[in-house]
Amino acid sequence: MDRNVLKAHLRERFESTMEAALQAVEKAPDGQWIAGSEWQVRDTFQQLTADCYREIVQSRIDAQPSATQAAFSPSGKPGRGAARQGRTSGSRADGRR
Repeated sequence: MDRNVLKAHLRERFESTMEAALQAVEKAPDGQWIAGSEWQVRDTFQQLTADCYREIVQSRIDAQPSATQAAFSPSGKPGRGAARQGRTSGSRADGRR
């Protein structure tokens, strides 16, 4: 994974997202700046977060394809690189059944 290239790309994405957020607030009607822009800004940054995380993980996958194949075995069998998903032994995370 080339961190500098990835960081430059993510920085560009952040700049465009920041521009969209600034425009949303500027376009909001006077006296309604928060009500007229808050959710649009929130959604814009939530999308940026999801996209950045996906790109960072994908970059790592691309950098280590053999390790990725071992971690995500297509067979789906536990013990062969694939994690077992779903409920285990009837207990919940808080210790209750």
